Amino acid sequence: MISIDFVPGTHGHFLELMCNKYITGQDIDFDPFNSLGASHTKFNNEQYNKNKLFKAEHYSIDNKELSRKVIRIVFDFDDLLPLTAGTFLRAGDSNIELNELEDDTYNKLFNSKYFSYIIDSLNTAYPELNLSETNPHCPRYVLREFFKFGFMHPEQNGLVLELKKLTYPLTTNSIDFSYKNFYNKRLFVNGINQIAEWLGKSCTLEENNSVWEKFVNFQKFKSYKLVCDEIISCVNNKKSVFIPKLSLLQESYINGVLEKQFGVEMPFVQPNYFTSTAEIIKHLCLK
Repeated sequence: MISIDFVPGTHGHFLELMCNKYITGQDIDFDPFNSLGASHTKFNNEQYNKNKLFKAEHYSIDNKELSRKVIRIVFDFDDLLPLTAGTFLRAGDSNIELNELEDDTYNKLFNSKYFSYIIDSLNTAYPELNLSETNPHCPRYVLREFFKFGFMHPEQNGLVLELKKLTYPLTTNSIDFSYKNFYNKRLFVNGINQIAEWLGKSCTLEENNSVWEKFVNFQKFKSYKLVCDEIISCVNNKKSVFIPKLSLLQESYINGVLEKQFGVEMPFVQPNYFTSTAEIIKHLCLK
């Protein structure tokens, strides 16, 4: 068995399927994706699970025993925006859409084993909230502020702290697979081939792969950061442009980056986000 160790949301189960199919030649004749785009239908396929060589688990996070050969999925600070959005949606099939999190916040988070801890974090950071089953809603501006800090100080981001747990004894034979590989066809194919070479095996994966194409089509957050970076660039260049309707996490990301850049606190009690970069430029007192 070859272990694939990964932080929830970083596509470990998809990597497992692709390695088992294109490196070991396992016959996989089922659609791996559920309605959320997570590669979780494999859990119900007894034949597949019985014969697979690669196995993806949250080994380090859940303190599970690793094999002697480990593939570790890694990511950078630049990946945190799309990764966070995807994690809330797909980790454990939580189906939490962050852009709607202000409604019924308590129950959405409390009922997820991955995110229930956020209730205590919110109540501690904002005691006046008193989120509970009878008081389940959280203002959008509070959530915007809460997630902002994870982008201002990415080294303290919860996902980054989870990644740091993926460490192994010197006797472990390990290889890293970058989260960025999943979103670029050439990088993905090269990454799978590097795993095959590491194992002394051949790989049959080609760039015209339809399974990868279907996977990418499910990744609705893949362009989140590009939109935000363009807005931030316009602010830096004092260029006035209209700001389209953004998701909660995109608003948090922009505020976190700009606040860190300029040392000016972004608005807290702001029910509706900025509609143009001119408003942000004015708030930051940029001349």
